[in-house]
Amino acid sequence: MTNRRDFLKTAAVTASAIPALDIIPASAAGSNERIGVGFIGVGGRSGAHQGIVKDFQKEGIADPVAACDVYRPRLQAASRNLGNCKMYDEHEALLADPNVDVVCIATPDRLHAQMAIDAVNAGKDVYCEKPLTHWDQFEVAKKIEQAAAKNNRLVQVGTQYMADENFPKIAQMVQEGIIGKPVHVQLSYFRRGDWGERMPIPDPNAKPGPDLNWERFLGDAPKVPFSVSRFFQWRLWWDYAGGPSTDLLVHVFTPVFCMLSLDFPTRVFGGGGTFQYNREVPDQCNIIADYEDGPSVVMCNSLSNHVASETKIRGTDGIIIWDELTRKSEGIRIVPFGKGKEEIRIPWNGMGNTAKLWKNLLDCVKTREKPFSDIETAVRVQAPLSMGVISHRENKVVLFDKETQTMSLS
Repeated sequence: MTNRRDFLKTAAVTASAIPALDIIPASAAGSNERIGVGFIGVGGRSGAHQGIVKDFQKEGIADPVAACDVYRPRLQAASRNLGNCKMYDEHEALLADPNVDVVCIATPDRLHAQMAIDAVNAGKDVYCEKPLTHWDQFEVAKKIEQAAAKNNRLVQVGTQYMADENFPKIAQMVQEGIIGKPVHVQLSYFRRGDWGERMPIPDPNAKPGPDLNWERFLGDAPKVPFSVSRFFQWRLWWDYAGGPSTDLLVHVFTPVFCMLSLDFPTRVFGGGGTFQYNREVPDQCNIIADYEDGPSVVMCNSLSNHVASETKIRGTDGIIIWDELTRKSEGIRIVPFGKGKEEIRIPWNGMGNTAKLWKNLLDCVKTREKPFSDIETAVRVQAPLSMGVISHRENKVVLFDKETQTMSLS
């Protein structure tokens, strides 16, 4: 596996062979009141983020000032979409742009970590798409947290289910004993189809060269021959993604993590398999994460059946319940079992709203408060999800040592 130094050395050589891009002045330079946003990775998911920032531009909140991608046709299209903003083919160059205050990282999972570290070291705040890192990069995930703290930078991770002010309030209620001691959790993400991973291939004849920097795409992943599927449909491959664990279950687990004020787990079991679709990563995924003195968290996923299931947090004296179909359900039910205690219903207030997650970060850029889906939470959420993937792949239990913050197989 290529290390960071070799990656940058190879990328520099490759980049030197690519003709310089035509740099077009940004449509609006960032000022003290308007936050300049740069986009690193401008593929499918980035399109949603670009649209949100353009809406904020109309409100005078933020300006899209720069874009970066290893695939030039995609980069040029994004620049036009963003008002002919500046274009870069290397993220380090974008980070050196003084008009960029916040970066949006929407690249393959494996590239998130180093880009986030480089961004906070360059003095930028970060919106990083979920998951925080690739499934085998937990050690690097911790380094993002350390670098962000050292540089006093904010990192918001794109688990949009966290865009709701209710979760800290519910966490306080749990700490005060509303359901007794939390002992068991069940959560799930079910759908029919792998359309989320089966991303479109815009050019089946694409190949490495001046318009496609394959070495930059690979980063520190194993060096393999180019294929259009690996490049455009990277979510199907273990080298670049973790399947349902880090792509889907991360959404439903993060609010549970917040409500229960969890830390790192003690052991994790992972299972499932690729039973229906032609892909490397699983299409069925199950994880059991045990926490010291409770709870035990059971996470279930299928891409073959869409029938939903409720999220349930069971305590010794009550239960918290909400429907998996978060945008259609009414909200959260808190049901204490004690005599005379009444059920509490809390309506959703932003659950699943990516624009609200962005607005929260942009507000925090000015106030320096902690955002909804902060880096400390993201690192601790990443741990059991990565452990679940490792357990599945190695057919072993994965243990976590809190003192050393390291994983081991058993």
